[in-house]
Amino acid sequence: MKFKVIIAAFAAALLIVLAFFQWNTSRVLMARAALLDRQLTATYFRAGLKETDVTRVLIERKRKSGRRYAHMIKEYRVDRFSFSPKKFKAALEAKLPSLGCRLAKSDRAMSKGMESNIFTVNYGKFDILTLKFIRRKTSPAVAPSVKKFRSPKVAIVIDDFGYSMKNIDDLVNIEQPLTLSILPNQRYSREVARVAHLKGDEVILHLPLEAKSKDVVEEADTIKGSMPEKEVLKKLESDINSVPGIGGVSNHTGSKATEDKALMTIILKRLKEKKLYFFDSLTSEDSVCSAVASSVGIRCAKRDIFLDNESDANYIRKQMMDLRDFAFKNGSAIAICHDRKNTMKVLRQMLPELESEGIDFVYLSEMVK
Repeated sequence: MKFKVIIAAFAAALLIVLAFFQWNTSRVLMARAALLDRQLTATYFRAGLKETDVTRVLIERKRKSGRRYAHMIKEYRVDRFSFSPKKFKAALEAKLPSLGCRLAKSDRAMSKGMESNIFTVNYGKFDILTLKFIRRKTSPAVAPSVKKFRSPKVAIVIDDFGYSMKNIDDLVNIEQPLTLSILPNQRYSREVARVAHLKGDEVILHLPLEAKSKDVVEEADTIKGSMPEKEVLKKLESDINSVPGIGGVSNHTGSKATEDKALMTIILKRLKEKKLYFFDSLTSEDSVCSAVASSVGIRCAKRDIFLDNESDANYIRKQMMDLRDFAFKNGSAIAICHDRKNTMKVLRQMLPELESEGIDFVYLSEMVK
């Protein structure tokens, strides 16, 4: 009799322990989703996500295998250029194991011009967190009716290479055709040209010409209108020889020089002799370069839009959209940007997107006439 009482007491105690364990496990599971969301804060931040991007947070109470748990659904509205689902997925897969979780599945869906990327995170047997990112695939800024030309040609010219090799890795990872405008006689002028040729990009000389503003820091070999013709041609020859394999020449600064008909006639005549084209960066609205090029008989083109007068990435994205609008409206466009980190980042993000919309990226040589 005494033995039965002991067995009954032990069984009751075991049931209490199991009930407590199940209650405690459920309590922990109920809080696990919120904890995980907090633990992923740094991952969200590095992906460019902000709390202001969150459009909805839903907590679902669920039960599985006799245990209660919370399933959090967090929805974001994100920019299609600044947020990369592929990179975010890789970041999640790298981070989650250290938190005792794993990425259970990832899905992608399209609906009415919107792309949804959905990531479900599992803790043990329980899917406790779903992250949903909604990206607009087509910009509301330009309706199809605005696209007057189906496949406009666009040339991207990147100025000021030669000072360093800082952004070369980003450059190499851009697949679309680019034209690199390289400053003469800089430490890395020849090396940048070599990399560009290996990659298959086009190279032109970024010729330093005299500016109106006295605040502009001049390059050592800047050509000025006050120089005699012999000195102009000597500097021009030296600059051309310092950047191997060029197909043309553009002006670096030069708001004063490009208004000087006599000076530009000397320069463009020599470029014609060398079978090089000229690209006017259009640093002055009173530039005479197009008129001189026509009289000399040299192929020439001029800039349509600057992409990075400001280094802010959002500003550059806006300029890229303006470039797209201009191209679809006019059938072609030439843009200038610079050897800067944010510029390279935005180009890597947006060129494939714009290409998918129908823009045909080409080298500058295909745009000169």
